[in-house]
Amino acid sequence: MAEQPEQQADTRTLIVLAFAATAGVMVEFYDFSIYGYAAASAFPAIFFPRFSPSQALVFSYLAFGAGFPSRLLGAFIFGHFGDRIGRKYSFLINILIMGVTTCLTGLLPGYATLGIAAPILLVLLRIVQGFGLGGEFGGACSLLAEFGSQRRSRAFWISLANLGIPLGSMAASTVLLVMSKNFATTGWRIAMLLSGIIVIPALLARYKLADTPLFERIKQQERLARMPSFNVFKKHAGPILLLALVLAFQQMDGNVNGTYAISFMRFAGIPLATTATIILLTRIGDIFGILLSGPLADLCKRKRVAYIAIGLATLLSYPCALAILHRRIALVMLFQFLITFFGLGLLHGLAPILTSESLPTKFRYSGTGISYSLAAILGGMVAPSILAGLIGNDVLHKWFYLPIVYFAYCVVAMLALLFIGETRDLSLEELDQEPSLAVEVKAERHSSG
Repeated sequence: MAEQPEQQADTRTLIVLAFAATAGVMVEFYDFSIYGYAAASAFPAIFFPRFSPSQALVFSYLAFGAGFPSRLLGAFIFGHFGDRIGRKYSFLINILIMGVTTCLTGLLPGYATLGIAAPILLVLLRIVQGFGLGGEFGGACSLLAEFGSQRRSRAFWISLANLGIPLGSMAASTVLLVMSKNFATTGWRIAMLLSGIIVIPALLARYKLADTPLFERIKQQERLARMPSFNVFKKHAGPILLLALVLAFQQMDGNVNGTYAISFMRFAGIPLATTATIILLTRIGDIFGILLSGPLADLCKRKRVAYIAIGLATLLSYPCALAILHRRIALVMLFQFLITFFGLGLLHGLAPILTSESLPTKFRYSGTGISYSLAAILGGMVAPSILAGLIGNDVLHKWFYLPIVYFAYCVVAMLALLFIGETRDLSLEELDQEPSLAVEVKAERHSSG
């Protein structure tokens, strides 16, 4: 007997859901961005004062990078409960963890007070913070994809899963700009403590969410996976790893432009206030990219948009580095805006589309989260530390490593894209069919056509 189609979610439901997802992601990436800015400007002197400036910066970025492996653990744990029990409570708890750990980091005394315990606690709090963030992407993707599964504009609604990232980054950049004179001393602490206030409306919005019709259907049919975070690798290891390699480019671009760029511009002689202004204004390109990614993915197909975005961002990294060295602020802002639009915005929007359309409902929370967290390790954790080690403070003679890193990530991402299937015309309900039934559905569709 054929299953009845799921009732289509109305626009109001999707708007409320998009707000809950966006507000939460905004808070979490505000926390994550503030930590990155502090790692680039404040942490070297406060937590690693016994090292040289360049060595302290490397250790500071390593502390920043400690949050990325724990994101994978968070994606694994939250994905298990999200695919096993329901999307709502996993999506609620992760944001609470983020808010608490960010506030505690803001209260943490430095090396002068606690000695070696200070950097150890800094890293531990960063690990817990990353653990909370690891449950974010899978929850947002699953809810938006499954509620909007039958909408013609499905790609647009799914892309909104990452809209909170540039909004959170812009909020963090605004705080950095306002507090630029004392951010490296006390401003970063105030910025982190603000997280405890802005997390409250996001918590309330998520508390009112319900689980999706697609998830409820497979739950009623007793088709949930027993150990989804383990079993997803048995059946979907290929797509998870390939998508992680593609999205590592976006993670690299975001963390190089949003975190490493602060120290790169500082060594090039650009004041922190100017850098904060550049980051703030160019994040508008991220928002535009996300909002346009869905319509473009429907018009040009998902993979084609990804190829164009990755290629253009890589080409623009070369003149952007030169503009920074010559302190041509207008050109820096233009190139940063374009790189942010292509390398961040379009790929930020494509990330939830590609991942959620590649996995069935019973593995969607765990699989999308694990894939994105792997990408964060490969791109966000590795790239800033590598650049800090290769370039140090000698940006005048070693600037070329910046476009080289872009080129390396570009090659890997484009090769991985070759082996990923196009998902524009794919039905999410079709992904949930058993293999034999899915073949019958496709055959019936072809015969009726």
